[in-house]
Amino acid sequence: MSFKPSHEIVIKAEYTLSSNIHNRRHKCHVAANGELLVSKQELQIYNYLLEHAHIHVEYEAPYRGSDKTLFPDFTVLNLTNNAIYIWEHLGMTNSDKYLDQIPAKLSWYAENGLRSIEQGGNLILTFYKERTFFKDIEEVVKKLIS
Repeated sequence: MSFKPSHEIVIKAEYTLSSNIHNRRHKCHVAANGELLVSKQELQIYNYLLEHAHIHVEYEAPYRGSDKTLFPDFTVLNLTNNAIYIWEHLGMTNSDKYLDQIPAKLSWYAENGLRSIEQGGNLILTFYKERTFFKDIEEVVKKLIS
């Protein structure tokens, strides 16, 4: 499977449109199902997720922790095994301010019981690397749907 323009996407996934009011003015990328997303990278990931059956995906669904609520990029439910994944795509790798905020966010997730998928948990972290972006996302989605 490969990444395609929105007009070529065949939606197989179940989804819930985002109710998050944050970042509304920055949401200018339209997914195949009409969802508005902040970044082009998020759009590519979201559209790719929409092409997969047996999952339910929501963009910026609230994740409530002990002291606050965050809105991770994607919440994905594997409908076959009921596993829920929280996916943060850390795409603004050219912004020092953005990069400086990542350790606190990761610590918060850990304090609230989330471990990375590599550690057997349900937290997915992806970074934008130009040369491997599409391959990296394909590998993550393979893990989600297996």
